[in-house]
Amino acid sequence: MPQIKAVWQANMQVYGADKVWHQMNRAGTQVARCTVERLMKRMGLHGVRRVKVVRTTVPDIASPCP
Repeated sequence: MPQIKAVWQANMQVYGADKVWHQMNRAGTQVARCTVERLMKRMGLHGVRRVKVVRTTVPDIASPCP
């Protein structure tokens, strides 16, 4: 857990579990991806979420219904 947090903080807290896992394996720490995911979730760490805002149409009440 301390190694995961160190990698996450070293990369400006934007890495998700996949990138943390790859970085740890490059550094020589053999760990399973699912383990990194589970431990990051337990510690409350997550990467940057690139979710777009959901926009819905707003009906024009003044126009007649077809």
